[in-house]
Amino acid sequence: MRHAMLMGLIPAVVITVALPALAETREEQIQNAADTFASFMANPNQRIPSSVMRQAQGIAIIPNVTTAGFIFGGTGGSGIITVKDDKGRWGNPIFVGLSGGSFGLQAGAKSSDIVLVFMNQRAVRSLLRQSFNLGGDVGVAAGPVGSNAVMPTDTPGNTDIFAYSRSAGLFAGVTLAGNKISFNRDRTEEFYGRAPLTAQTVFNDPSIPVVPVVERLHQTLNRAMK
Repeated sequence: MRHAMLMGLIPAVVITVALPALAETREEQIQNAADTFASFMANPNQRIPSSVMRQAQGIAIIPNVTTAGFIFGGTGGSGIITVKDDKGRWGNPIFVGLSGGSFGLQAGAKSSDIVLVFMNQRAVRSLLRQSFNLGGDVGVAAGPVGSNAVMPTDTPGNTDIFAYSRSAGLFAGVTLAGNKISFNRDRTEEFYGRAPLTAQTVFNDPSIPVVPVVERLHQTLNRAMK
């Protein structure tokens, strides 16, 4: 009986981790990403250094990533990614999902805001695939923080992405390594009203207009580089 009750809990955990972003419109999702990033930058203890932002080739902002588990665990969240063009200008974003699972001694739940800063073209090229694994396909390391921090000079060569997060709640046993970021084609096509769309098309096609909510996102990112 006890075993059956435990197994009955596991599907509920996995289902709940993916729910928070479903009620948002795509415009609200982009605005939420911009607001999340702005709140990171407003806190001197969380602020991503301007030197990192100037060198960045792309950025993922994934608010309200939910991690929950009891023995078995799961992670789920939705957000956006935008990259710079060859002139250093931010482009139109694509919609993505973050997912992962784990097994081990873990219990609890938490919600985290996650920002991933793509530091080189190898990391950006990973975005042109349908999905990629953090810590597997690309190297991930905790990024420097603070208004006076500078770009590390001893960063390992395999670090493609600087990761930033802030969490609420209690959890033990889950890291970003092993989580997967996947291109959400349906949400991206819904937002732009065009199909089919690939990540490469969204990033590079000048015929796709930049709408006001995306302009506000760009303004937020540009302020972070100063």
